[in-house]
Amino acid sequence: MQHHSVIIAGGGPGGLGVAATLEGWHPRFEGDYEFPSPEVQNFARTHEQNPLAFDLHELLERGHRPIEFYRMRHHPIQDALPLDEWTLKFTKNDRADWLMLTTDGPGGLWNKTPKEQMTLGPAHWMELAQYPIAKFYEQTGRDRDTNALVHRNDLVSYYQAFAEELGLNDHILSGVKVTNVSPADEHINARFTVEAVDQATGEETKYSCDYVVFGVGPRSAIRKLEANGSDQNYVSLAYKHPEDYPGERVMVVGGGRSADWAAQELHDAGKIVVYVMRQNPESHLKLINDSQFLPYYQRWGEILAGEQERMGLLYESNVTAFEPGGLTTINTREGLIQLQIDHAVVEIGGDPDYEILRSYRDLTFHAKHDNFRFQLNQLVVDQATFESVDIQGLYPAGYSAQGTGLSVIGFHAGCFLIAGDILRKTGAI
Repeated sequence: MQHHSVIIAGGGPGGLGVAATLEGWHPRFEGDYEFPSPEVQNFARTHEQNPLAFDLHELLERGHRPIEFYRMRHHPIQDALPLDEWTLKFTKNDRADWLMLTTDGPGGLWNKTPKEQMTLGPAHWMELAQYPIAKFYEQTGRDRDTNALVHRNDLVSYYQAFAEELGLNDHILSGVKVTNVSPADEHINARFTVEAVDQATGEETKYSCDYVVFGVGPRSAIRKLEANGSDQNYVSLAYKHPEDYPGERVMVVGGGRSADWAAQELHDAGKIVVYVMRQNPESHLKLINDSQFLPYYQRWGEILAGEQERMGLLYESNVTAFEPGGLTTINTREGLIQLQIDHAVVEIGGDPDYEILRSYRDLTFHAKHDNFRFQLNQLVVDQATFESVDIQGLYPAGYSAQGTGLSVIGFHAGCFLIAGDILRKTGAI
């Protein structure tokens, strides 16, 4: 059984940030900077050459959030900082023994988003501190605004360049899905056994490790639609691009942002769209009105203000059956109806794949949701280290960790809490 000190499950931003830090890219603070609290300011100055080395419980005990300590160095103001004004710098140190197992490669689930997807926040929100996205734009000849939204093609390329620039690729195994994390047997000199399967060959492999970084992403377990015939060949369980769905009449089943994107883009590609949602119209309209800073929700406003000849909205409804030949049955507020369609796109979201941790009983969760219909259960963690309160040595990363919020700008700094705790426990710093 191959052993590594740390196994990172997932190749998204949560896991990549930890990988870069464990690879030896350690933060330091330089130049003029100021924390709002004089107490935190003094703390930062004392440890500015090696902030990973101190125990962040010291801040927590004084009423300060450790993740904010790092976030404020990365994002001290609302807009992106010019590169020459960064006070968060990095020193290359020896690497720790880590291995990343990921289904999709660097960028994680961003590799599977629709072909024309844009981010919900500006470019600098999406970056990992060790390699600023402005530097990536500069090095690759991209004329982009770091305060603007990012096209998924640029973002995936950025995460791939991040792994290349920081020397991570030799320790990333792509196309590999982690299926189980369990306590190691007594005869194995390790804390965990990690089971994984090669998605191309089906070959199963076991690893042993002392620490697990759980960064599988918020949609690693896709929700299942409770409708008969969901396996019909005209039903797709993920949306990519209008050209992937033949025929004129396309049904979208969902109600979240991903379904909104699919319905709007299919409509603008000339399709007749039937959009089936469980939510009421007031909730949908509120999301659209509250999201006018995003171009595709501006477009939604235009669609709703028009005659809607090709956009049918069925609120408080759910599909009960997909039958051969495209005949679908829908339970609506007015009763059961049947529609003939050419294709159906099911975009009902997903959850972190906590089934991977099935060997551990009675995990403690924190229910988290935002005002934009994003919700998930986060694992409760020590707020100074992001170590699980239930599983010693396991560190949720990204959205799955309590205390990160539900925005990428909120969870990126967690990589320093996680890696710092591991490095201190192993005596590397």
